[in-house]
Amino acid sequence: MSGPLTSVVPEAVRSDRAAGVVLASACGDALGAGYEFGPALDDSVVVEMTGGGAFGWAPGEWTDDTQMALAVLSPLAGASPDVVFAAEDGFLDWFSSQPADVGSQTRKVLSSGPPLAQAAAAIAARNRQASGNGSLMRTGPVALSHPGDPAAIARLAVEVSALTHATDDCIDACVLWCVAIDHAVHHAPPSDVAYDWAGGLRSGLELLPVVRRGVWSARIDEALGARPTDFPNNGWVVHALQAAVAAITSTPVPTDAEPCTHLQHALAAAVRAGGDTDTVAAIAGALLGARWGGTAVPLAWRRLVHGVVTYEDELCSDAIDLERRARLAYAGGRVGADHWLRTATMLPHYREVWPAEPLAVELDGVVFGNVHAMGQGAAEGCDVVVSLCRMGDDDAPPDVDHHVLGLIDSTPEENPNVRFLLHDLAAQLEVWVAEGRRPFVHCVQAQNRTPAAALAWLVLRGATADEALETVTAALNRPKPFLVEAATN
Repeated sequence: MSGPLTSVVPEAVRSDRAAGVVLASACGDALGAGYEFGPALDDSVVVEMTGGGAFGWAPGEWTDDTQMALAVLSPLAGASPDVVFAAEDGFLDWFSSQPADVGSQTRKVLSSGPPLAQAAAAIAARNRQASGNGSLMRTGPVALSHPGDPAAIARLAVEVSALTHATDDCIDACVLWCVAIDHAVHHAPPSDVAYDWAGGLRSGLELLPVVRRGVWSARIDEALGARPTDFPNNGWVVHALQAAVAAITSTPVPTDAEPCTHLQHALAAAVRAGGDTDTVAAIAGALLGARWGGTAVPLAWRRLVHGVVTYEDELCSDAIDLERRARLAYAGGRVGADHWLRTATMLPHYREVWPAEPLAVELDGVVFGNVHAMGQGAAEGCDVVVSLCRMGDDDAPPDVDHHVLGLIDSTPEENPNVRFLLHDLAAQLEVWVAEGRRPFVHCVQAQNRTPAAALAWLVLRGATADEALETVTAALNRPKPFLVEAATN
């Protein structure tokens, strides 16, 4: 961590946006995996996380883009004293595990063994056109390394890119993208206010060598508002960046839905460009997540997205793990006061600070309650658990489908996507109920977050706002006014 951090964005929102950088990139990667190397698609084609593709990915499985990004994210989350050295080790471990897909330029460098930067520099010296998108696709975590300090971020972006991709175009692209991500995290306005994407993208120009600033300024201008298909050679780092910019800026922010759903629409546009679909969507996802936050990533994607760090790992990471690593990286590896980011269990803490009897109430096929009901049998028979509070790794029963959502029962300013989150949760609950599953939704005390989720659920099921509020207040509690408004409108 270095440099002063100046931002009027609430800390909770910035942390959510940091999580969004990693989550949305991984979801973009998994979304595009099944379409890789395919043709451009018509705007009417619905893009889904179906898996498949050239390497037979499972639905929701991320590819080498996120696998390599995790080699950068993990040392940042662990406060490594030498992130570049740790990332180099991570890349080599990943390559040794014989991953399903390795980019051609990356393979050449990693096959040479350490020091990687020396091998990458030699390739760049022989061929200045060796400018694949393989470092840009994994660069998102670098933007979390020095919050609010673009110069320090740029220096690390140079070093991490140069481990495998050392040409000017590759290094410049990583600098511009990482600085733009940091700008969005700290300076993007609330979700209902338009964001100047161009300004964020141009904020890194001054950190490039003077002789290359004009070229990149023109490239940004060319991409703003264009169609992603205008940049078909998206295996090249320049077209990959431009296609991502085009997908983001040509996709309108919805006026008839929650603004943050722009994230989903823009990622679909990136995939429809064809070609290196997973990579363009992963690149776009990092910047989209920085603007909209992790709470803008739909639960339908969160429940599916998964993958490995290396193929030697037995554990498949998931959305909860990605979010924890991202928040830790943004916090400089420092665990929060309540230790929720890196702990096996939060239950003893909750029992000590907020002791209460277990509470679980079934409302139209969904059980709503408090955290104390999880381990004491009140939620028996539930095969899906949605936690609206911070949880440890081992808190949910091992045989349930567990998800954690970042709803905060504080202020509307700290919850810019609260309406989307609540109604998206309700929609996913309806899917689970239709599948014959039994969800359990809880927070700590079931005083604000859980009742708000129950309100959204009952409204979706046909109750009026007044009917839902009366039922929820009697069964659980009446939540704060801003939560009532978000859940019932």
